[in-house]
Amino acid sequence: MNLLAILLTLCCMLPCGTGMCGGAGNIRDEAVDYGNSPQGDGAFYTGKYRNLFNEYLGVSQKETDDRLEYVWNHFFVNDGTKLYFEDSDSTAYIYDTGNRDVRTEGMSYGMMICVQLDKRDEFDKIWRWAKTHMLYTSGRWKGYFAWQCNPDGSKIGGEPSCATDGEVYFIMSLYFASHRWGDGGAFNYAQEARTILKDVMSKDGSQGVFNMFNTDAKLISFVPSDDGSWLHTDPSYNLPAFFELWARWSDTDKDFWSQTPEAARNLLAAASHPVTGLFPDYSTFEGKPFQPGWKKDYDARRYQYDAIRCAMNIGMDYYWFGKDKVRQNDMMTRLLRFFKEDNFTHGQFNLDGTEPTGLYSEGMAGANAVGAICLDDKGLAKEYIERLWNVEPPTGYLRYYSGMVYMLSMLHVSGHFRIY
Repeated sequence: MNLLAILLTLCCMLPCGTGMCGGAGNIRDEAVDYGNSPQGDGAFYTGKYRNLFNEYLGVSQKETDDRLEYVWNHFFVNDGTKLYFEDSDSTAYIYDTGNRDVRTEGMSYGMMICVQLDKRDEFDKIWRWAKTHMLYTSGRWKGYFAWQCNPDGSKIGGEPSCATDGEVYFIMSLYFASHRWGDGGAFNYAQEARTILKDVMSKDGSQGVFNMFNTDAKLISFVPSDDGSWLHTDPSYNLPAFFELWARWSDTDKDFWSQTPEAARNLLAAASHPVTGLFPDYSTFEGKPFQPGWKKDYDARRYQYDAIRCAMNIGMDYYWFGKDKVRQNDMMTRLLRFFKEDNFTHGQFNLDGTEPTGLYSEGMAGANAVGAICLDDKGLAKEYIERLWNVEPPTGYLRYYSGMVYMLSMLHVSGHFRIY
């Protein structure tokens, strides 16, 4: 056997926890059989996370780190622009400055930002607030989180239900916290993630509450309640990269979770308009735009507020796992060419691009830059990466939602949004 063959054999025999299989801090658990799904080539397998500001713009790592510190201070430290507020020595919340409340979406995003930036103290304070005031620990909603509270912790509404994008980010943030910091502190993060995941998949509908995922479609439901919301989804709630990890790390329903990443990828591909690439805010499980009867404030069949996150979800799946590159490149090429043709002016549209309203936001600049990771058209990708680098974080009373998406996107594009 020649020397090259010996070296290759030795590499194949190394356990996946070694540096030969990827960067430090990444978990390589047992393989999951995904049937016909191909092995991807993303950061999960290589441990490599690219700083696209450096690759496309020549921005140094120090400049990148300085910008992230600036953004952190903007949203978590500075009076006048921050969204993070401590209401005791041990608890804190992310404040929706526009609606003057606290939402699971923002709380779970805040936790994800903290674990990615190694801010354990702030992470624990946000989690303690969410666990105390939002998490249902008994009753028919056990395991779910009340999606909307007042800053004093009181729940808004008679019996508020959940918004499942919050549950998804809570679970994923807790897993990452376990792998990055261990479970020997104030919380056993891994156990809490697994308990929530088990609880939200233990509902049979008999009390008017269903599993978080529709078990037939293998897709996340908009709200797991008996008002019909269990029977449709929100495309931006579909995060195939997260579901890939749940299939590996959950201690229950592993066979079910192994089917969810591909279902989510198929849903996103079906929901994307064949010309503009735009996504609806709500859709059926077949990807068709959907307007529930109870929704009166705006038309959820349009590309509106939730839908801006679809590009971020797709870009993350592309660079973490790389299992659906052809479709994801196609979707993002259509979408990002459309926004360029609109001269980055508007924020909401019919799916065919007609009836534009609103403004192109900082959150859209961020999410679309993450989507640009998928592009074969490197000139177009550079334009989006540069636009994100040049945009300032939002200010004013409507800074919350756009700001959180913007900050998550900055982590993705800079190579700081990692699997732990």
